[in-house]
Amino acid sequence: MTDTNPETHKTFTLAFPKDFNGEKVKSVTLRRPSGREIRALQNGSGSQIDKTFEMMATLADRELDLFDTLDGADLRAIDKWLEGVLGE
Repeated sequence: MTDTNPETHKTFTLAFPKDFNGEKVKSVTLRRPSGREIRALQNGSGSQIDKTFEMMATLADRELDLFDTLDGADLRAIDKWLEGVLGE
């Protein structure tokens, strides 16, 4: 990801780094969602947790499977930020 402006992106340093597909993932950077992405989250099918994980993967431009491997504490930090961005 080239644009890491703190106004548009948030980098999370993982408390529990993970090995994923041969890469040592120490941080994950998410961008702010567009209106279209927020609508897709609200209108999509599946459980709320599945939709949230899909949103995280989309905003991070990473594989969904990466988020399945992250520690719960790291996921909670990302989710808390996302809730704030979405106004939840």
